[in-house]
Formats: sequence, structure tokens, C-alpha cells
Amino acid sequence: MLDLNQLRIFMAVWQQKGFSKASKAIHLTQPTISGHIKSLEEALGTKLFDRLGKEVTPTKAGEILYPYARKMLYMALEAEEAIKAFLGGTKGHLRIGGSNIPGQYLLPSLIGRFKGSGKGIDVILSISDTAGIVDMVASGEIELGMVGAAIDRPNLVFEPCLDDQMVLIFPKGHRLDGLREVDFKDILSWSFVVREHGSGSRLFAEKALMAAGWPGFGKLNVTAEMGSTEAIRQAVKAGLGLAIISKRAVEDDIKNGSLAAAAIKGVELKRNFYLVWRRNKTLSPVALDFKKFLQKAGKDKPVIKMKKIS
Repeated sequence: MLDLNQLRIFMAVWQQKGFSKASKAIHLTQPTISGHIKSLEEALGTKLFDRLGKEVTPTKAGEILYPYARKMLYMALEAEEAIKAFLGGTKGHLRIGGSNIPGQYLLPSLIGRFKGSGKGIDVILSISDTAGIVDMVASGEIELGMVGAAIDRPNLVFEPCLDDQMVLIFPKGHRLDGLREVDFKDILSWSFVVREHGSGSRLFAEKALMAAGWPGFGKLNVTAEMGSTEAIRQAVKAGLGLAIISKRAVEDDIKNGSLAAAAIKGVELKRNFYLVWRRNKTLSPVALDFKKFLQKAGKDKPVIKMKKIS
């Protein structure tokens, strides 16, 4: 019989890619974690991780175990939440996720306000790109997600929640500095830094440019693709190129003068963030409560009919 606590520790080592980081993530000592992994390996009769100095990589057996461990742990959480729902409680675990902008700049403060209203809950917030968060919702790893683009997934519901304004950014003192609006044709040949494929920001920006008659990023002089909003900010500050990014992420930079921003003439860069959940999944009382809280924060925008993003 597999031990759920050992599987939880196995998942932590897998996700953190090391025993030391896993120790900090789940608040156990490193020897305790090592002991549990050793016991699990002995129970299964095989090694689950290769240890090469500080680097820890899963073995083939570890790769086989991972999806089963994930399903077992989430089923255990769902069982707890189902019992709480039966008993009418609104306490427990809230498993949510956010793509880069809402995950870093919106959800932490919203979670704080939600918990501050007297909710006795433990919040587990995962941050990834839009594609990653959508996959986590679809697999049941998290109950709710907030992402920057609606994707054509028939088994999921996407609901507009909060507004976001994207802008063109460049370093302070740049030739564009001082302009409130630029014509895209004047910067087509300039270097650009963009988010990676799967990012909601990238999906939306490309769609907005093409709707205005301009080419997508594939036709631009892209000097780098970055995996996070923070990396984009630092790359633009370093002079690697221009970028189209959420204004929420650079408000402090604009105020302190390290970056400047402008609108793009004729390109509508105002977008929605979307709540996403599984269509046929009954949300736990805690998730349902938080969903209602977010809907109120977003002034209860209606559910829209899905359109595929090309």
C-alpha cells in the first residue's frame, strides 16, 4: 500500500528538483525528506531519483510513478472537500492557479482580501503560463484558474473577470520616450522581446496586432523569447528590444522612470482576464466562494460564448 504522505514528499522533490528546495517548500527537514524517499523506494523496489551532487533528476521509475502520485493526491484532496461540502463547511484547501500577470500581480492581494474576510482556508497558488494553467484545471490539479486568454477547450468554462491594459514599453530615454502613441509601421524593423508560446499575453498581443492589419510576432525582428513577465521587464531595461506587456506589471517602473510606455495607434490592447474551471465539475464550497468573490471584484461580467484563438 502506497503511503500518501510519502507520495506528497515525492511530488515535492519532483516539483522542486531537489531535496533542499523541497524541504523549504513543505517545511520538513532534509533528512526527513530523504528518509521518506528511501522508504518509498524500498517499498517499490526501485530508485525514483538519481542524485548527482545538488542536482536531482527522476529515474524512469520516477517518471512512471509521477502521474499516478499526482492523481492519488488530488483524489484524496477531492475526497476531503466532498465531505466538507456534505457537511456544509466552507473551510479547507483552495487550489487555484494564475498565469504570469494575474498570478504575480493580482491574485496574491485578492487572496489576502479573501482570507482577511474571515475565511479559514489554506491557499495553494500555482503560477505558470496560460497553457499550463489551463492544463492544470483540465487535469483536476487545481479547481480554478485565472488566465490572460480564452482557449478553445470544450470541457472548460472561461468567464471574463477583470480588465487589463497592455502597452508598448521601452527604456526611459529611448527615441520613443515622450510619445503617448506610436504607429506600428514605424517600429516594424525594431527589435522585440516577446513571451514564449503558450503565454496568454503573447496570444492576445498577436491577435490584437493581426486584427489591426499588422503581422504577428513571426514577422517581427524578435531578438529573444522569455518565459516570464519579469524576464521581459529586465530585458527591455537592458536594451534588448521593445515589448508589449501588461501595464500592471510595469506601473512601478514607469513611476520611477526606468521604463516608459505608449499605446499603439489603431491597435486595441485592452483585454480581459478569465476565470477558468471544468465544465462538469462541481466546485468545492471554498472554490465556489472564491469564484463569487472574484466575480464581485470584476463587477460580475457575463459568461461569453467561446471563440477559438488562432
